[in-house]
Amino acid sequence: MDNESDSEDDDSIDIDTAKESKNPYFKRVGKLFLLLAVIVGILVVILPTTLDLKLNTNAVIFRILFGIFMFCLFLCILMIYVVGSSGEAWEDPSVMDIHFNFTNIIIIVGIIIEFIQVCSFSFNLGSQFTGSEQLRWFNYAAVPAPNKSFRVLYWILFVFAFSPYIFVVSVRLILYFMTRKMGENYTANFIAKYQQKIYSVLWFLVNTMYLPVISTMFGGEDCSVRTNNNVTTATLDSDPNISCFKGLHISFMICSLIALVIYYPAASFAQSQTQNISEIKFKPRVVFIFAQGKVVLAAMTVFATTLITTYLGAVLAVNIIFLIINIVLKPCLVDWVNRMRTVLYSLCLVATICSWIAYGGAPSVLPLILLIVGWVGLSILFYLFYKLKPTLSDTLISLGIRKRKNLSVSRSNSTINSTELNKV
Repeated sequence: MDNESDSEDDDSIDIDTAKESKNPYFKRVGKLFLLLAVIVGILVVILPTTLDLKLNTNAVIFRILFGIFMFCLFLCILMIYVVGSSGEAWEDPSVMDIHFNFTNIIIIVGIIIEFIQVCSFSFNLGSQFTGSEQLRWFNYAAVPAPNKSFRVLYWILFVFAFSPYIFVVSVRLILYFMTRKMGENYTANFIAKYQQKIYSVLWFLVNTMYLPVISTMFGGEDCSVRTNNNVTTATLDSDPNISCFKGLHISFMICSLIALVIYYPAASFAQSQTQNISEIKFKPRVVFIFAQGKVVLAAMTVFATTLITTYLGAVLAVNIIFLIINIVLKPCLVDWVNRMRTVLYSLCLVATICSWIAYGGAPSVLPLILLIVGWVGLSILFYLFYKLKPTLSDTLISLGIRKRKNLSVSRSNSTINSTELNKV
C-alpha cells in the first residue's frame, strides 16, 4: 500500500510537471501568432493602398486580411492567457453577502454598465425594431455613431487604448516619487491602504471601455464600396466623408491595427486578472469567453449593420450563450450576482426576440409592447422563483426526496469503499 501511495504521489508530480512544461510551449505558440498578426497587419495596410486594382478587389483583400489579423490575435490570447496559463483554483466557497465597500460597488456598477452595453446590441438604427426611434439609437450606447464627430471620438479612444499601460506607468511613477519624498514606510502604508481601490478603478476602466474602444477601432477599418452612375467609391461607414484606402483613412488603418495589437490582448487579460482585489470574483476562463462574445457583438455591429438577419442572428446566439453559461457554470463566487446576471441576460434575450418580431413585419407598436410586458413579466417570474426556491427546497427535503437521494449516494459510496477494501 505504501508503494501504491508513493506511485500516486509520483503520478501527481508528473502531471504537474507536464502541465508546467506545456505552458511555455503554448506561450511560445501564442507569441508566434502575435508576430504573425503583426505581419498580416502590415499587409492589411500595404496591399489595398498600393495595388492598382479595382476598389471592389481592394475591399475584398482588405476584409480577408483584416479577418486573418483578428483571428491571429485571438489565437495569441487563447494560447498565452487561456491554454498556456496555469489553472487557477477557485476553492473559495460561494457566499451570499459581501461588504459594500468602494471596490465591490465599482464592480457592481461595472456589471450593470456591461448589461446596458450588451443589451444595446438588440437594437439597430438600420431597422425599426421596437417601434421607437429613441430605442433604435440605443444601439450606440456601446459603439460609436456614424457621423462627423467620429473623428474626434476615434482619436480620444485611440489614446484610451493605451490606458492600461498609461495607468500602470502613472501609478508606478507616483509611487517612485512618493518613495523618494516620503520614504518607503509611507509608500508601503499608502499601497496597503489604497491598492484595492486603485486596481478596482483599472478594472472598471477596462471592463466598461472594452466595447467602445474595440468597436471604435473596428470603425476605423469599416469601408463600404458603392457604385452610382458607373462611378465606384469606397467610403468609411463611420464617416462617409472619408474615402477609403487613401489620405486620412490610411492613418485610421494604421492606428486601429496598432491599437488592437496593444489593447485587445491586454484588456482581455486584465478583465480577469484585476478582479482579484474584489470579493466579487468570476472564473477567468469564463471572463475570457464573455470578452470574446463582446468582440463578436462589436464586429457584427460595425461590419454587418445593414445585414439585418445576420446581425440579429449573431446577437441572438451571443445572448443565448451568455445566458446558458451564466446559468450552468455560475461563474461568480457570489451567488446573488449570478442570479442578477441571469436576470439581466434574460432581459437582453427578450429584447433581441422583440427585434426579430419587429423585423418580421409586425406592427410598429407591437414589439415595443412585447418588450415592456416581457421585461416586467420576467422580472416578476424571477423574483417569485428566487423567493420561493428556498421554500421549495425545504418542501422536497420534508417529503424525503433529498434524503433518499443522499442515502442512495451514501450507499453507492459505501459500496465503492467496500470494493476498494476488498481489492486491498
